[in-house]
Amino acid sequence: MKETSSTRYSRYFTYIRPIIRIPLVKNYGSIIFTLTVIIIFIFFAIKPTVETILVLQKKLENANQVLEQLEEKSHNLALGKQNLDGLDPQIKTKISAFIPDTVSLRTIIQTLEQTSLSQNASVSALQIQPLMIQPKNSEALGEMTEISFTFNTEGGYLNLSSILQQILRSSNRLFPINSVNVRKIDDASSTLLMSVVGKSYYIK
Repeated sequence: MKETSSTRYSRYFTYIRPIIRIPLVKNYGSIIFTLTVIIIFIFFAIKPTVETILVLQKKLENANQVLEQLEEKSHNLALGKQNLDGLDPQIKTKISAFIPDTVSLRTIIQTLEQTSLSQNASVSALQIQPLMIQPKNSEALGEMTEISFTFNTEGGYLNLSSILQQILRSSNRLFPINSVNVRKIDDASSTLLMSVVGKSYYIK
């Protein structure tokens, strides 16, 4: 036989009634229930605030780390400027020659051509990669910029070897070399073609 609703309620009430009759529950039950409800409401009310505080605290920690990095960078820049100001004037002049504050493509072309001609070799091609030239801002911190070039010259092996050494030891500009390719022009001639891919720098 199925248990009716009234029977089930009566059975549950039978279990609960002894608890209700306990003096502590009887006297303070409503207060405990009210406090429990208030605590639950307070928990759900302050939970978003606590989460927001934790997020802000994390952002503050990240901001402090960035600030420390910026302060360290500023200190290093100041120290670098101090060291630069303390350099010998002749060294400063050489640095300015190696890495000028202007593009000066003419200097690059003349240096490469004269180096080749001084070793009795001929220039077959000289290509400078396109670059965007912007007006110099005297108030901004200078940034080192690359000028890439491809330099082809023809001559004997010893001549080409001397040209390469002179480019690397050039007193006019700094010329780091990316790659060098040497090949014979044809089987009937001992003339070689050297293709040099390199770069120069300037401060913009």
